[in-house]
Amino acid sequence: MGHFLKLDQPLDVVARGSAAFLGGFTLLNLTGEAVSQHFDSTIWWIDARGLPFELRFLWFGLLSILLLRFAFGRCRSRRELLLTLLLVVPALLLAFRNATSYQHLLGERIVQSGSVVSFSAVAATVLTVICLSLSRRCFHRSDSTITRQRRKLVIAFVAVGCCIGFPLLQIHCFGKTDYRRKADAAVVFGCRVYADGTLSAALQDRVRTGIELYQQGLVRFLVMTGGPGSGDVHETQAMRRFAINNGVPPECILVDEDGWSTDRSVASTVPLCEKLGLKRVLAVSHDFHLPRIKLAYARAGRNVFTVPARQKYRLAARPFLLARETVALWAYYLRPLTHL
Repeated sequence: MGHFLKLDQPLDVVARGSAAFLGGFTLLNLTGEAVSQHFDSTIWWIDARGLPFELRFLWFGLLSILLLRFAFGRCRSRRELLLTLLLVVPALLLAFRNATSYQHLLGERIVQSGSVVSFSAVAATVLTVICLSLSRRCFHRSDSTITRQRRKLVIAFVAVGCCIGFPLLQIHCFGKTDYRRKADAAVVFGCRVYADGTLSAALQDRVRTGIELYQQGLVRFLVMTGGPGSGDVHETQAMRRFAINNGVPPECILVDEDGWSTDRSVASTVPLCEKLGLKRVLAVSHDFHLPRIKLAYARAGRNVFTVPARQKYRLAARPFLLARETVALWAYYLRPLTHL
């Protein structure tokens, strides 16, 4: 096993495993975008919205195919390797620009974050590794010292790691970023309410954050969305009472009692906000929940700005919640493709 990975080979297998993930994810995005409105989630790893649709579709389409060919060893000729490199370099530059813009927003305090690293910076790092591997294969060919089967095994391991790491990084980078700004309303997502109507510590954190947004003058309304509580008191009624007791006027609190899941909360609050003319909306929940909320609203055709709840205590169940959200985010992302 001493020759399993020589010093010159980790770069190659990490690059090819990452290329397998990025190629597959981008291809899924393009497929979903072609058949389902609001499917595209390419922005989750690179923001190319400034490009014309046709150019972006052609670029990402060709890039995804070449990345997959590179990942699985189908990209062998120097010409194809160079073409792949030429398509990856602009993506690297764009990711670097996205990361720089994020740091500027942090520096100007336009947004705040518990993470100093943006997802764009991670994407730029991964693309740099892919570029280095492509360059080495183009100009400094060397024979592999490990078997093809072992190489494929390690590449598959890296690709699976990317599938797990992707939602976790979204939670750490995007979920911890506070995009609060002037808006019409803040939608506060429900959580556990005890049988006596007392809010759980987690729900208190969410509602307190919503109250803070109201008291700062950033929103005119709070929309409480949730489902039945553990007893006779509905989550939203308990949330409303808590907000009133903390100084929010009753007429500034709206209630959505159909939010027994993230999907239902989004499906109910979108028409509610449209009916009342609430165009700009903030979404308040815990950091691990916010990427899925953002995705659900995007699929409903609404762009919301997310605000992570300020936690008074660290949740004991956080490891379980992170594992659940890793699965749930992929399930939400892939759901439109299951109805084709």
